[in-house]
Amino acid sequence: MNDLVSLTSEEARRINLAAQGFSYKRTPDEASASELNSIMNSMKVVQLDAVPIVVRTQYLPFFSRLGNYKISLYDEIAYEEDKWFELWAHEASIAPVKNEPFFRFLKERAKRGDTWKGLYKVATEEPGYVKTVLEEVRQRGPLQAKHLNDPRYLKQSGWGSRSVGQLALNWLYRIGEVGIRRGNNFEKKYDLISNIVPSEILSLPSPTEEESLKKLYLWATSAMGVASAGDIQDYFRTRSSNTSTLLQELVEEGLLMKVAVEGWGLESFAISGFGIPKEISPTCVLSPFDPITWNRERLRRIFDFDYKLEIYKPKSKREFGYYVMPFMHHGRIVARVDLANRRQTGVLEVLGAFCEPSYDSGAISKPLWEEIVLLATFVRCSAILIKRRGNLSQPLIIEQKMSK
Repeated sequence: MNDLVSLTSEEARRINLAAQGFSYKRTPDEASASELNSIMNSMKVVQLDAVPIVVRTQYLPFFSRLGNYKISLYDEIAYEEDKWFELWAHEASIAPVKNEPFFRFLKERAKRGDTWKGLYKVATEEPGYVKTVLEEVRQRGPLQAKHLNDPRYLKQSGWGSRSVGQLALNWLYRIGEVGIRRGNNFEKKYDLISNIVPSEILSLPSPTEEESLKKLYLWATSAMGVASAGDIQDYFRTRSSNTSTLLQELVEEGLLMKVAVEGWGLESFAISGFGIPKEISPTCVLSPFDPITWNRERLRRIFDFDYKLEIYKPKSKREFGYYVMPFMHHGRIVARVDLANRRQTGVLEVLGAFCEPSYDSGAISKPLWEEIVLLATFVRCSAILIKRRGNLSQPLIIEQKMSK
C-alpha cells in the first residue's frame, strides 16, 4: 500500500504532457523513423480516421510532437516494416505490433458476440461464406472487399458496409484471423494476420483476460501520466466490471500508486516512482482525435478547454467549423482553428481562427501563424489563405503580411 500523493492541477498537466511525448524539441529537420517509433511507444495507441480535410488524423499526433516528417515514413513503419498494426482499441487504431498478445482477449470477446451485431450475424448465419472469404484472403491477399470473387453487394447507402463480403472481412479482422494494410488512398486491404504480425510474436502464449487488462491499465496510465480510473478504462476502451479490483491489485503490487489531483475529485493513479517535470511548454496544433483530446471530459479537466467535434453537424449549426483543431501554446490550449487543405490548388485555408476568452489574441497570433506555416509545409501546401472569421483572423492576416 502507498500513501496518497497530492498533485496540483498544474503538476497534473505537466505530467500528462511529458507522458504523451511533448518533451521532444521540434527542429527544422524532418523527424526520423526512430523518433516516430519513440512517440508511438509513448502514446501506446493512435486513433485512425478517414476524414482527409487537412490530413488523415493518424499522421497528426506525430507532427504535433515532432514537427515535420515524411508521411510516407509513417506508412513504411506501419504497413511495410509491420512495426505497428491496426486493431480495434479506442475505436479503429494502430499500435506497436509487439503489444499484440495483450489485445487477443478482445478477439475472444468478439467471437462470443461482443462486437457489432451485423458482423456477428454474418458469422453465425453465413459460416460457409465467411470460410470461403478467409480462404480467398489466404490465396490472394492482401485484397479489398470489392475484389472478392463474390462480394455480395448490399442495396443500402450511408456509412454501413457495402457488401456481405466486407462484413465477413471485418468479422475476420475482429476475431484476429486477418489484419489490415492500406492502399494509397487509405483503402483497406485485408491480409492474413500471420503475414502482418511476426511469427515470434504470434507464437507467444496468450495472456489471460485479467493479465491483459492489467497490462493495458499500466500502459494507459503510463501514456497519460496521471489518470482517473475512468480515464484508464477509456484509453483502450476496455470495459470490465473488475476495473477497480485490478487497479487496486496493481497498487498492491507496487506498479501503480494512488494520487489526489487538485479539483478532480476522482480516484486517480500514476505509475509508481513517477516524476514531475519542472517545465514543459509545447506549441502545436492538435488533431481532434489526438490522445490528448479524444476524451473530452478529461480534456476539460486538465486544460480547461471545452471542445466538441462538429463534423456531423449541419453547417448552419456549427459554432466554430467543420475540422477544428485546438492550438496549444506553451503547454496550454489557447485557441482553435478551422482548417482545410485544398489539394487541387495547394492552398491551406484558415476558415476560422478563435482565441479562447481568457487569452490575449495579440500574444497568440504570431506563434499560431508560425504553426500554420509549419503545418502547411507538412501537408505540402505552397500557399495559405486566411478567411475573416473569428477573433484571431485579423491578427493572423497581419502576421501573414509582416512575414512577406
